[in-house]
Amino acid sequence: MPPLILLSAFLEGIALTLIQGYLPLYVRESLGETHFVTVGMVIVVPAIGTMIASNFWGGLSDVSGKLKPMILVGIAGFAVALFGIPLFNRGTSVLLYVGAASLFYGCQAPLLKAYATLHRPERPQNAIAYVLMAQSTGWLIGAFEAGRLMESGIGKGLKQALWFAAGLLAAHFILTLLFLRDKPRPPAAPRAHVGWFAGVLQDLVALYENPRLLRLCIVAFLLYAGNFVVWGFFTIYFVEHLGASVHMLRYTLAASAICGIIAYLFVGPLVRRFGARATLAVGIACYGGMYLGLGTMQSPLATAIIFAIPLFGLTTVSTNTLATEYSSESQRSGGLGCAPGCRRRQTWCFLHAGRGRGCPSRHAHFA
Repeated sequence: MPPLILLSAFLEGIALTLIQGYLPLYVRESLGETHFVTVGMVIVVPAIGTMIASNFWGGLSDVSGKLKPMILVGIAGFAVALFGIPLFNRGTSVLLYVGAASLFYGCQAPLLKAYATLHRPERPQNAIAYVLMAQSTGWLIGAFEAGRLMESGIGKGLKQALWFAAGLLAAHFILTLLFLRDKPRPPAAPRAHVGWFAGVLQDLVALYENPRLLRLCIVAFLLYAGNFVVWGFFTIYFVEHLGASVHMLRYTLAASAICGIIAYLFVGPLVRRFGARATLAVGIACYGGMYLGLGTMQSPLATAIIFAIPLFGLTTVSTNTLATEYSSESQRSGGLGCAPGCRRRQTWCFLHAGRGRGCPSRHAHFA
């Protein structure tokens, strides 16, 4: 696996930790935002932008047969987003700015996975495993180090973390531009005969015409919508309502990442044995119990323990495995972009997963 791809995933994990993990608390505590709808939209609006970006840039990658230009778009989007957040002093401005930036950085996750599967087509799950392992490591480092900076002051600490991560991403953009080799593949036929925009639309229509992929998208959307609702308010709820310190929040997020990494060693065999669809159903049911527990516990420690339960592996492995099986190789970027996955605690989930690789023909997955 190219080191630059792994580094991209690592930095993506850091960036998303700052945006999804600490930004709502920053908007609430440092910018003095009193409207919880605005605080929640800090997570919701970028999530919508990510959904759009995953589809559009993934489809454009399929049409052009190239990955590197779109990966560069994702890296630049993250760098611009992190650098600009401290320049705004109102919650509404922050959410609009990050939402606009998510239209670019939101393409990163599916494109990196697509690159991984094309780099090692004989073992795509193992290739994705390395990407997710790097991403989870970034999540862990981002949660721990940003929390350390924020212990001396939420506003000052997060600004330092944002600008430092933006600098790393800017440097990584230059390295990727100079040294990353693209993974060209034949464009998804017959889109070579139409304009790029029409080709993207055809690619997305072709993907969503697949009834299995469409059903998967609906299930994934509902699941991740619930996750984003909880995630957007967890740090505020944990600190303001339960009275936890930023120090405890820091270790809670780090423990969540560590537990997720360990759990992914066992999730893959479960998916292979019981099937992705059954595992997805069990994961969704378990999430209902987890959210019930988070809503009823009044102890910060008990809440932290429940939050650290690594349930997301069940759904992450299942959705990504099914998406890979339901989309062809020429539509790999768009297929992985259609079934969104949460960015937290993703690592060795595909290491022992099943060998579904997608069909060789563009229309084979319509059967």
